[in-house]
Amino acid sequence: MKSKIKKPDIDELLSALRQRVAELQRAASLADQAANLSSIAEAGMRIRAERKKQGLTLNELCDLSGVAYATLIKIEKGTANIRLESLVCVATALGMRLWIG
Repeated sequence: MKSKIKKPDIDELLSALRQRVAELQRAASLADQAANLSSIAEAGMRIRAERKKQGLTLNELCDLSGVAYATLIKIEKGTANIRLESLVCVATALGMRLWIG
């Protein structure tokens, strides 16, 4: 007696393959985004560079952003214990986009 071996349905295999490809594409996209992310220290360096590029002093940026001088120093030094709201205010005042993921 021959046992019947069920052959896989080609449509099911293609569907599963398409689903797996889509999952891998999403993972690759997230990896690309993660590669472009900045640490707090790097974000601080970018903010400082942009402030200097615009010819602003720390005091002027304080006035534009509403963020305290001491907080701006912490941001530019990359101190991790700053409030997100402060970082957003500074980035906005400089015309920078802030992406948090």
